Amino acid sequence: MAADPTVTLSLSMESSFAKTTWNTKYGRLTHYLSPNPWVGALLFAFVAILFRYRLGAKGRLVDMRASPDTRAMRATYEKIINEFLRDISFKPPTPVCTQELRRRVKMRLRQQGVSEADLEGIQGPISTGVKITSFSYPYVSLDAQEYIACYAAYVISIDDLTRELAGDLRAFATRLALGQPHGSSLLRGFTSYLGEQGRVFGPFGGDMVIKGTLEFISSTGVEEIPPESLHLPPEAADFLNFFRAKTGVAEPFAFFFFPEDILPESTSLERYVAAVPSIMLLLGYINDILSFYKEEVVAAAAAAAAAQDDSASFIRSHSKLHGISTLESLRRTKVETVQVVEKLRGIFAEDKVLLGYMDQFVQGYVMYHLSCNRYKLGELDIPLMQTCRA
Repeated sequence: MAADPTVTLSLSMESSFAKTTWNTKYGRLTHYLSPNPWVGALLFAFVAILFRYRLGAKGRLVDMRASPDTRAMRATYEKIINEFLRDISFKPPTPVCTQELRRRVKMRLRQQGVSEADLEGIQGPISTGVKITSFSYPYVSLDAQEYIACYAAYVISIDDLTRELAGDLRAFATRLALGQPHGSSLLRGFTSYLGEQGRVFGPFGGDMVIKGTLEFISSTGVEEIPPESLHLPPEAADFLNFFRAKTGVAEPFAFFFFPEDILPESTSLERYVAAVPSIMLLLGYINDILSFYKEEVVAAAAAAAAAQDDSASFIRSHSKLHGISTLESLRRTKVETVQVVEKLRGIFAEDKVLLGYMDQFVQGYVMYHLSCNRYKLGELDIPLMQTCRA
């Protein structure tokens, strides 16, 4: 008598629910499902996952649809990130509660004139602004955190709505200078907010926040220029940091480091102002390194599937300008970032208070990126990720 050509695999706690068999004669799965549709759906999903993924390092699921080049790039990136965290002596800070700060930010935006409709539409930027502030500026007062988080919510919202607000953004500086109202309640609220900066961050710091804001808003139009049409020879390398500082509002966030209530300009400006350029560089570099996976590795896989690639990230522009690979560009940026961290520690070496603030800032800003779903770093083998997830 011939042997039964099927081998039964039990995939449920009770055989009356479902049964799947592998037919060795025809090389296919045969399903016997119970009348319960939920069990059938779960079984189908489980089998689909098995075909799409395999278990990678430390039990992580690896997407088998990704090309070998993409998987190799991911592995190299993991190595670079882990080296970077080691080189800056990264220690995950303790997570902080943000509910009260979020409540205060929403109340402040209402007071500044943002409509309920606009407020409802920017809940994501508000959450992100609160998270960035809580992680990066834990040493400042709750009042100062409120203003920093409001600013972050405004600029993230504007960045997200650049196309919708294009006309208002082009006229923003002119209307501000002439004292004319803006068409959007978001921009009217932002203008009201800017008028309070001198009180919170000092006369000079407040002016730099306003200046940096105008640069950011003006740069939104320039960002729309197709990257391939930009004349960028190797001799123009300084342009990358110049323009990135404007699009990334680096100067305002650098001066947020020094609020008046703990570091009044009248007595402390000379202690910290020389560090501002390095803080601006640091803000951009850390974001460049920790957003690389989202912007290059994940985006490259998606672009390959769609047969297109329109990436215009700092790392991509840097690699094209210098004629090197994006990974080599990333390695160089990592080295420069570590050097900037060491430079800042040297600037504040004799001022233990500011040195402590700087260390909290660096650790917190890195942790924000590691813990933020936006950057997709949870997909990678970064041991510190388990500690950093918020």
